[in-house]
Amino acid sequence: MKWYCYIICAVLIVVGIFSTINLVKLFNVSSQEYGSVITIETKNNYGEISKFDLGSFTLQPISGNNYSETITFGPQTFDGSGKDYLILFNGKPANNIDSNSGQISGDVSITFYDLEGKEITTANFNVAIQYYVSQTIITISMTNENDSVSYLSNYTNTNGAVISVVERSAT
Repeated sequence: MKWYCYIICAVLIVVGIFSTINLVKLFNVSSQEYGSVITIETKNNYGEISKFDLGSFTLQPISGNNYSETITFGPQTFDGSGKDYLILFNGKPANNIDSNSGQISGDVSITFYDLEGKEITTANFNVAIQYYVSQTIITISMTNENDSVSYLSNYTNTNGAVISVVERSAT
């Protein structure tokens, strides 16, 4: 063999080594976080009062088309008077907030669409949280219109359900 064949082989070996190192780095599985999640609480400078991770829940029929679910948690403190509070369901703010000493409630509306983007149904439900000395009770109730209970159940099975109570005027 001639001398330039040895040089070409040496260059190919060096390129092969660097390519192998880069392939190992490329296909190495690692868990990393890029950026950060901005929640509605941090964006609007809300002070979180309490947070409840419901996981998934199934609404039970109570009468006719009315469905409800009651979930019990440990005791938490809440003074519903004198401040402006907000209920967040999976980060979505509730409407018609009514709060007083020891309880807060609000209405949540989630619209479901098909693959073409057409509206299928809207799940309108009420979230009521009652704070007692020994426990905290969350009651979710709704009227089943256009199979909205089934859609809400599938939504919570996929996305879970997290209810947060935040103080709107926190600084």
